[in-house]
This record gives sequence, C-alpha cells and structure tokens, in this order.
Amino acid sequence: MTRKTPLIAGAAIGIAAALAFAQPLLAGTCQPVTVKGNAKDPAAATTQAQIKLTQELTRLGGGKVTHNSTDCKPIPGGFECKTKAVVCP
Repeated sequence: MTRKTPLIAGAAIGIAAALAFAQPLLAGTCQPVTVKGNAKDPAAATTQAQIKLTQELTRLGGGKVTHNSTDCKPIPGGFECKTKAVVCP
C-alpha cells in the first residue's frame, strides 16, 4: 500500500498539470506570448505578427495584451518580425 501511494499521487499531479495548461486564462494569471511574421517589408511583417497575436489571443480565450514589443530583422527574402506580449485576463 505504501508503494502505490506515491505512484498515485504522482499520476494525479501529472494529470492536474496537463489540465492546467489546457484551460483558458484564469483571473489573476498572465501569460507570455511570442509570435512571428514574415514578409518582404517590415510593415507587412509587423502586420502579420499582429494578426497572429490576435489569433493566439482568441485561442487563449480572450484577455488583454498588457505589454507588447516588436523586433524586426532582415532575413533572406524579406524581414522577420517577432512580437512578444503578455496576455492577462
């Protein structure tokens, strides 16, 4: 009986952790989000990244973007813009 208790407890913790990441944003929790956009010019790449950020926000169940920064760099064939944001409920 003593050997099964840690095994069952470990399984319960693993299931709880998996379910915690599958839930929509809960009150009081903020989550970092990073998305990328690629295009021929920085403006279009930034727009692509913002569209992807909006899609990710919808996937997370809504909320507000509290911090948002975009960094663009040249890549072969155009630009890659990476947008980092913090999403809170």
